[in-house]
Amino acid sequence: MALGYCPALMMHMKYVVGENAPEHKITPAGALKMFLEKGVQASPMGDPFTLTNVNGHIKDLKLKYYNRTIPAQMSTSDDCEIELIPEYKEITIDTTSVVKFGMHFNDETIAKYCDEASRSVAMGLAPSAFMEEHLAGLMAALPGFVGKIDQNILSGLTWGVNAVTGNNNSVSVNFNDDSTVNSFGEGWTKVLSDYAVNEGFGKPQVMGSGIVNSAAIQARIPGLTQYSPLNNGAAQGEIDFYHDINAATIVGANQFGVFMPGTFGLVQLDEYVGFKQAVNTPKGTSYFFNMPIPVNMPGSDGLLQMLNIDFQFKYIDCPQAATVGYDEVTLNRGWNLIMKKSFAPWQIPANAFQAADRLTGNNGSLRYTATNS
Repeated sequence: MALGYCPALMMHMKYVVGENAPEHKITPAGALKMFLEKGVQASPMGDPFTLTNVNGHIKDLKLKYYNRTIPAQMSTSDDCEIELIPEYKEITIDTTSVVKFGMHFNDETIAKYCDEASRSVAMGLAPSAFMEEHLAGLMAALPGFVGKIDQNILSGLTWGVNAVTGNNNSVSVNFNDDSTVNSFGEGWTKVLSDYAVNEGFGKPQVMGSGIVNSAAIQARIPGLTQYSPLNNGAAQGEIDFYHDINAATIVGANQFGVFMPGTFGLVQLDEYVGFKQAVNTPKGTSYFFNMPIPVNMPGSDGLLQMLNIDFQFKYIDCPQAATVGYDEVTLNRGWNLIMKKSFAPWQIPANAFQAADRLTGNNGSLRYTATNS
């Protein structure tokens, strides 16, 4: 039967609408994307923040670090005195958050769909029984799943001390709407100047929404405004911007963060790997596997990478009572698909610099509020 001609069977609206199908729209989750792309996982070291090895065994992960010295500690005498005995500080990395979502697919419901619904699909480590309809349900569940992870990251952010102000309060930055003004204390020039004072290395990673998103769009496309050749054009090619709609309610309206690459990361715990996975042969009535899911976000955010998700795929071979939300329901014969992610956002500790250092309290993140006047 040809796709699109199922007179007595249901078919998906996504086949009619295409990429703008509501069920597949991922709300821009810039914090999560930034943590995956420019966090410590993206370094040449590989992925040291995965707490499970390839054999499925959970490992302890600790970081040790020195405080840097400052000029005041240096001696101006040519002698054999000792000014410092270096001592490591240490932190333990762990996961603190879990996002989980379970779905049930009735065999009877899939029987009402076009033949494509029951067609087997190959995707990552999914078991061979994985069907097209299961994939469709999974993709429809991802917007909420990804959004919840992103919200947890935003809620867990710790803002560092800005060396320019001496505190971690939000700094107001005006993106001037007068095309004749080119103030050194405004817009992207202000952000980039502060970044230099805070001894930022590499390209600033900017995350937020609202006014700063508009400013980033203008910087990326100079032809949109006469203002771009002046202050706003300073950001063209000089920053990486991540649009995050959730930032408005969690961080603050028109507030945005400026981060130094590698000073943050996502601690991940992949459970169903190694001896814990069951891909070809189930354990009981369940398959267990871990795999990345390709998620494409709207606009310029692009593909969300390096997010591995744990899956349990369990067949219900006899109707049974269950609680879904607050309701008691009966699950008919079919498959339960349970997806889970254990994780925690990580940033360098607040004591990374000693108390007398000019950067004391700096953790690689700076907080701003954008205005436009």
